[in-house]
Amino acid sequence: MTKRTDITKALSQAPFSEAKRSQAAGSSGHMFTALLFALFVIALLLAVVAGTNVYRNLNDTRSGADEARLGLTLLANNVRANDAADAIAAGTGPEGRSLVLVERLDSGTYETRIYRHEGNIVEEYALADAAYTPEKAVVICPSDVFDFSYGNGLLTITTDQGSADVALRSVSEA
Repeated sequence: MTKRTDITKALSQAPFSEAKRSQAAGSSGHMFTALLFALFVIALLLAVVAGTNVYRNLNDTRSGADEARLGLTLLANNVRANDAADAIAAGTGPEGRSLVLVERLDSGTYETRIYRHEGNIVEEYALADAAYTPEKAVVICPSDVFDFSYGNGLLTITTDQGSADVALRSVSEA
C-alpha cells in the first residue's frame, strides 16, 4: 500500500505543481511585457526631449541670424525710403561719420542722421541746423562698425552684420 499511497499522493500533487508552474510562467510573461512597454515609453520620451532640444537650437540660430540682418535691412530700407535728388549726404556724428538723409518740406529742412554711438547704430531725426543729440536718438542695432561709401549710384553701408548695397534712384534724376 505504500506504493499505492505514494502514487496517489504524487498524482494529487502533480496538477497542483503544474498549475503553479503555469502561473509562474504567466507572471514572468506579464513582467516581460510590462518591462518592454516601459522601455518603449522611456525611448519615446527621450526622442521627444532630443527633438525639442534640436528644434530649440535651430530656432535660436535662425532668430539670431534674423536679428543680425534686421539692423542692416532697416538701414538699407531707410535709405531707399528717403531716396530723392540731393537727399543723401555725409555728416560728422559724435563718434565719426554719419549718414544724413535730407528731407525738404514746406516747414523746413529736416535730417535723419544715422551714426554710431556707444556701440550702437542710432537714428536721429532733427532740424537740419540742429546739433547732434545722441540722447534723443533711437537705437537701430548694436554694432561697433558703421561706415558707408558711395560710387556709381551705389551706396554701400557696412556694419558688424555685413554690408548692404543700395542702388540710389535719385542719381538718374540729377
